[in-house]
Amino acid sequence: MKMTRYLIIPLLLFGSPENMSAQSKNPENAHNGSASSTKLYVITRSTEKFKIMGRDNPSVGLFTTSDRGTTWEHHGWHFTKCFSAVVSPKEKGRVIYLACGNGVQKTEDYGKSWAIVTGWQMTECLKVAVDPVNTNIVYAATAYGIFKSSDAGKTWHEKNQGFESTFTASILIDRTNPDHLFAATETGVYQSTNGAASWQLSGSGKLGIRTIIQSMHDEKTLFIGTEDDGVFVSKDSGKSWSARSNGLESKTVYALAQDPKDRNVLYAGTFKGGVFKSTDEGRSWKKKNQGLKRLDIHALIVDPADSNVVYCGTMGGGAFMSVDAGASWKFIGLATSQVWDFAIQQ
Repeated sequence: MKMTRYLIIPLLLFGSPENMSAQSKNPENAHNGSASSTKLYVITRSTEKFKIMGRDNPSVGLFTTSDRGTTWEHHGWHFTKCFSAVVSPKEKGRVIYLACGNGVQKTEDYGKSWAIVTGWQMTECLKVAVDPVNTNIVYAATAYGIFKSSDAGKTWHEKNQGFESTFTASILIDRTNPDHLFAATETGVYQSTNGAASWQLSGSGKLGIRTIIQSMHDEKTLFIGTEDDGVFVSKDSGKSWSARSNGLESKTVYALAQDPKDRNVLYAGTFKGGVFKSTDEGRSWKKKNQGLKRLDIHALIVDPADSNVVYCGTMGGGAFMSVDAGASWKFIGLATSQVWDFAIQQ
């Protein structure tokens, strides 16, 4: 049954977070190739028990791997319901924010210790974005709209002026102008040109938006994945949008990723349709599911150090990796997990 909204159960956690810092060997994945310069951050939202080194491992939340899934490390509380992670720019992995059901969690020591930096007013947080110029400015997209902090998460203020509906799956900061923001809501893409002080509906119409990305090659080009209407592209910073779904067998698109070296190559993660790839900037799509055990895809990311390496997160089947630009996939770990999001640090 397709999820049209997120099911989020806020958790109330007290005391110091329990941290599992030891790395765990995954013997299934010794074939995954040499270690990479890329550190992959993986958010798992729920899981059945799976075994690492012969022991049950029911942990959820934030996992990392620096060797393409041969070993994994869990960070923070073991049972936190998280939805996304962002590594603060300029901090080289020291500062990380998690968007969770119980608010925004933050670490300032590479994941060794964590604190909830939001109050009871902020729950059901789905995405966090950090200003690349002034990293004290942080935004959170939630089921109740956008919240902004100007002091690295110490205090937060609601920023929903102009929204028709507050349910916001994601927020995007224009990398060329950090006051220019895009919010992916269930009633369309909204823009702000004043750092979230106010919002206006873009030319997307009132589509239900699940994800939004900015082209890595042209700051005016944006792509959105929708609930039921496929993929759309804007070439004018969100003023107008065109459908680009030819070949998509599933029109519910949870994840989009672009090749950092080739503007024409895009990947789409869909509901029950698996992964689709485009080599013409979204004008046409082809299914790329060889080796995938689950076809509900919620996370995709291309390794910036090697664009032939693509990571795919499934709903209930764990994490997969392709080393041939999506032509085939291999399981790399976190069996039975709902993989909700990826982030990367080089």
